[in-house]
Amino acid sequence: MHPTDADASGSNVLPILPAKSIVVGRFEISYCDIGPKDGTAIVLCHGLASNGRQFSHDALFFVEHGYRVILPDLRGHGRSSVPLAIKETEFSIPEMANDLIAILDDAQIEAAHYVGNSLGGILALHLLPTHANRFLTFTTFGTSYALMTPGFSADAVPMIYDFIGPEWVDKFIARSTSKRRSAQELVHDLLDGYNINVVSYVAKNVGNYDFIANAKQFKKPIMMLRGGQDSLVNAALRTTMNGMKNNENFVCFDIPKGGHCANLDAQEEVRIALLGFFARHKNAIVDA
Repeated sequence: MHPTDADASGSNVLPILPAKSIVVGRFEISYCDIGPKDGTAIVLCHGLASNGRQFSHDALFFVEHGYRVILPDLRGHGRSSVPLAIKETEFSIPEMANDLIAILDDAQIEAAHYVGNSLGGILALHLLPTHANRFLTFTTFGTSYALMTPGFSADAVPMIYDFIGPEWVDKFIARSTSKRRSAQELVHDLLDGYNINVVSYVAKNVGNYDFIANAKQFKKPIMMLRGGQDSLVNAALRTTMNGMKNNENFVCFDIPKGGHCANLDAQEEVRIALLGFFARHKNAIVDA
C-alpha cells in the first residue's frame, strides 16, 4: 500500500460498532446507534452490497462533534438477516425504505440529518413526499435522482457471479468504486459475505425510477456531493441536475477526488462538506 493512500482513508480497517436489531416482517434489521442520545441525529446509509461499516470511521468522527449517529444495515445486508427463501418483492424500494422509518421509530428519533450513498440515497428519495418531517436535511452521494437501465442487466448478475467467481466480482466492484488502493481494500472488505440473490433482486427493483419530482417538492435543505471520479453515476446525473437547477434549497458540492463511495477515498472533503451543511442548517424545522 502506498503511504499516501493509507493517509487518505485514515485506516484500512473499518471497525465493527455495537448494533441492535428490530423485526420487520420476516427480517431482522440491524442498526448501530452511537453518540449522545440528546445529540442531533445523523443517519448515514450505505449502498447496494455494502453495509453500515462503510461509515464506521465517519460515525466516530461525528460523535466527537456531539452528534448521535445511526448506521443502518439495509435488509439483506451486513448484520441484517436474510431468510432462507427470499422474494424479489421483498427488496422493492418501498419495502426497504420503510425499514429506515422503522429504525427511526425504534430509536425514538423524530428527525435526522440524512446522508445516503447510492442505494441509501434512492430509498430516502422515495420517502421525501410522505415522511418529510423525519428529515432535517437530505444529502446524497453516488446517487442519481432518476435512472433508466436495461432490464437484462440485473438478471445477468447471478450468472456473471457464478461464471467468474465471487473473488473476481469483488475485485472488479472495488476497482470500479475507487481509484485509490486504500479505498479499494475497504470496499473489498465490505463486500465480504453479501448475498448475490439480494443484490440481484435489489438491482432489478432500482434499475428504473424517477424521484426528481420528490426532491423538487421537498422544501428543506438538499445537498448532492458529486464525486469527480464516480464516472458511472455522473453519466446519469444530467437529468437530475437539469431538474434541480432552479431549486433554491438544492446545492451541489463537488468532491474532485471522490469515487462512488466518496467517504472512503475523499474522507476529509466529505466530512468538511457535511459538517458545514449541518451547521448552516442546525435550526432546521422538523415540520417544514
